[in-house]
Amino acid sequence: MKVITHKRMELAMEHLAGLLKKDGASQTLSVQAWLDAAEYRPAEFSSSLPALEILGLLGFGDELVRPAAAG
Repeated sequence: MKVITHKRMELAMEHLAGLLKKDGASQTLSVQAWLDAAEYRPAEFSSSLPALEILGLLGFGDELVRPAAAG
């Protein structure tokens, strides 16, 4: 079993935020809420869906994710 450090989790969330921004997302939602939204519109989440699925499988569904700020 591999342990995910807090720093690695922060990096994963930052990366996911960038992917969500690339997909045009703007709301702050949990990983699970993003997955629920992507279930019905997977084409809108072409960049972020794989990362969302992995984080969900790892048990981070309750973590809030805000798409990266413009700039």
